[in-house]
Amino acid sequence: MNKITVVEIFLAAIILGSAAWNYTHQPQYTAEGFIILTKDDSRLLTEADIKSYNATSYTLTLTDECADKIRMMRDPLIGDFSIIVDGEEDLSGIFVPSIISRSYPSSEVVIVYPSFELDYTVMKIQMGYPWDQPSGYDPRQYSKMIQHFDKNGKLTG
Repeated sequence: MNKITVVEIFLAAIILGSAAWNYTHQPQYTAEGFIILTKDDSRLLTEADIKSYNATSYTLTLTDECADKIRMMRDPLIGDFSIIVDGEEDLSGIFVPSIISRSYPSSEVVIVYPSFELDYTVMKIQMGYPWDQPSGYDPRQYSKMIQHFDKNGKLTG
């Protein structure tokens, strides 16, 4: 065997090993409950962090402890998220700070955080940014969060 063949075999083994690792170590969501995952699959919020969900204004009210934890984070919440309800992805979109110059189309699910009032206990789920103007299908109206938080006594609105 020449050196090129050995290197090629070694690289192929690394690639196959990485693919196998990624396939067997997919993010595991809990069978029940509520989780918001960030783009790196880290858990940001769980059921215990939520006081209530308002199905009319599409706002999550966080516990004071959770709000303090997020406020003390080094980096602001910016980037992709997924909302997992009872083990299945319910909504996905992007975190947007309340003061940003970029706009997002009304077809994009956006969580504005902190709220425009700089209230760290409120996460607003909206369609588009800066205005919440859904056009056409609005996935928030059919969100699994409604039934989930209703069942757990945390639904308002």
